[in-house]
Amino acid sequence: MKKYLLFAGSFTLAFVVLQVLSGMLLTMFYTPSIRWEEASTLSSQVVFGNTSFIPPLIISLIALVIALGSTKLINKKVVH
Repeated sequence: MKKYLLFAGSFTLAFVVLQVLSGMLLTMFYTPSIRWEEASTLSSQVVFGNTSFIPPLIISLIALVIALGSTKLINKKVVH
């Protein structure tokens, strides 16, 4: 049971850290596409664009690999 809790905790931690880092990178490289001359005539409709489930899936797979590696490493240190 302790192994499962360790895995779940490390997966959650890795997933949250990767999500925060991804959000920071997206925010850092964002450039708005509005010009100040057009700011007074803004549209009242908002278009969010297309979304995809692939980036969260990739981040969760990376977090899964990190969690597996960290639990294997911790279990290896505990045994020896």
